Amino acid sequence: MNFAINPFIHSRAVYPKEFQGREIELRRLFSRLSTGQSTAIIGQPHVGKTSLLHYVLDAETHKSVFGSQFDRNLFNLLDAHTLHGVNTQAGFWERALAPLANCLQTSQPEYLKSLNEIYGIARENKFGTFVLERLFTKLNAVGSRLMLMLDEFDDFLSNPVLNSAEFYGGLRSLASRSAGLVLVIAARKDLEQLNQLTQKINPHGSPYFNVFTEIKLGALSKKALTELLDRAGDRFNRRDRKYVTEVSGGHPYLAQAAAATLWDAIAEGHIGAARYQVGSREFFRQTKPHFADTWQSWTNATKKAVTAVSLTQIQRLLTGEKLGASELIDDLDDYSPELEALAANGVLVEDKKNEWVIIQNAFLWWLTDELRRNLRDDTDFKTWLQAQEMDNLLTRQEQQRMGGTAKKMLKAMGKGAWTLITAFTQGIAEGVGEGLAGK
Repeated sequence: MNFAINPFIHSRAVYPKEFQGREIELRRLFSRLSTGQSTAIIGQPHVGKTSLLHYVLDAETHKSVFGSQFDRNLFNLLDAHTLHGVNTQAGFWERALAPLANCLQTSQPEYLKSLNEIYGIARENKFGTFVLERLFTKLNAVGSRLMLMLDEFDDFLSNPVLNSAEFYGGLRSLASRSAGLVLVIAARKDLEQLNQLTQKINPHGSPYFNVFTEIKLGALSKKALTELLDRAGDRFNRRDRKYVTEVSGGHPYLAQAAAATLWDAIAEGHIGAARYQVGSREFFRQTKPHFADTWQSWTNATKKAVTAVSLTQIQRLLTGEKLGASELIDDLDDYSPELEALAANGVLVEDKKNEWVIIQNAFLWWLTDELRRNLRDDTDFKTWLQAQEMDNLLTRQEQQRMGGTAKKMLKAMGKGAWTLITAFTQGIAEGVGEGLAGK
């Protein structure tokens, strides 16, 4: 039997040779690395932060793009999830400096041998900030730097040892004063949120994270998404590409998952609308945890904003009318920062009518499913709002508007999310589906 290998990957970070897109973000990041500036990679769950860090870490990438420019630099990537067993800051720096320690043990390369003494002193002093600064100064003096990348940085906020003024203050000091250390952190929360969440342990000093500059990862560019879908060769036609684009909104994980499940549906012999329905059923099953994770990562204000936009949009998709739901959008005048952040993260856009719309069809499916499972009456809606910690953000009138819209939506919904999925997949198959960006 001959099997065509499904080329779409969505259950792990992609390897450097599989990496596509992000040219703008990579250009900015490598420019900052080359000039010794620390950077924060910010993005929603599964948007490709880890994949990007692995790409940057790859030695072949350095060679192919920059020649010998980074040859004398030491690169290390640490995942904060793996550091809960580290019970001292010295333990953290032991891991962070492992590439240097390995070089010193093997006496290679030659130009690092002179750091043996200062490294030994730093280790004896349990890697205190003062001796670390001397170590990194010496490292820079021999023409090298440690490029330290910290993935899942948000997890430090729950680390019993490292979530401390001493640790964050030390990182800030070393990143701003030591030319031999360049930090790259990857986080879901932006720098403003990280500063707010660490304010209790730093009530009077400068914010810990103001030495970083953000690079945000949102949806893939049209070019990158096209190149990704080109992996399907002639198996995907124009409507298949439209399906993946609109169901995912260009989110890397969602695009890979939608393309993978559609590939399998086609391989199993499904044609017409059936290929999209079968693919969507499996895609929706696989991606529910992603949307639940994304929802939990949002602030309560962001949840309110995205719920209002989604309910308005779902009503329009179901009935062609807004059924008064536009009032929900009018309530969002004070939430422009959250809406703009969602746009930067590739969740929504402003359409041709200057109205906010979700560009990930699959998110609308997930929210519909979430509401249908949890809502039966007004009491249930209030309970759901409390569970999402949104109740304090809504006036009684706003709660009534949102609850009324949700009830109308669910009444028109019939089979829940599957009603939306069926209408969407039939529209794609017939070439008349509504583009969620108003196109």
